[in-house]
Amino acid sequence: MGEVVILAERRRRSRAVYFGRGELQLLLRLFSRHVESGEWLDYSIDNNERAAVFCVYRRAHDAPLYEIHKIASHSHHQSHFLVITSGAILKRSGRLDSALRMFDAPLSAVP
Repeated sequence: MGEVVILAERRRRSRAVYFGRGELQLLLRLFSRHVESGEWLDYSIDNNERAAVFCVYRRAHDAPLYEIHKIASHSHHQSHFLVITSGAILKRSGRLDSALRMFDAPLSAVP
């Protein structure tokens, strides 16, 4: 027979890091822009008690092109975000939208 689990209690005990709704909207908006341009094809999301990670892939069977990490601080009130590729940190920020600006298209002069 199964065990009854009170979700509210389990969530309080579990200190896993998650992307919030607004953060997921930013990530999926970025992902959809790059899918539309043919650069990215797949993504994955993972989390544990220390971090949540959003990875993007050129092809489903490849290693991730980019990993976007949400790292929890010790106080759990402020998180910081990292953009990583091939093990190298490209961007570190206290806000996700700031970290994702590195993916914005560069400005060019209009003739």
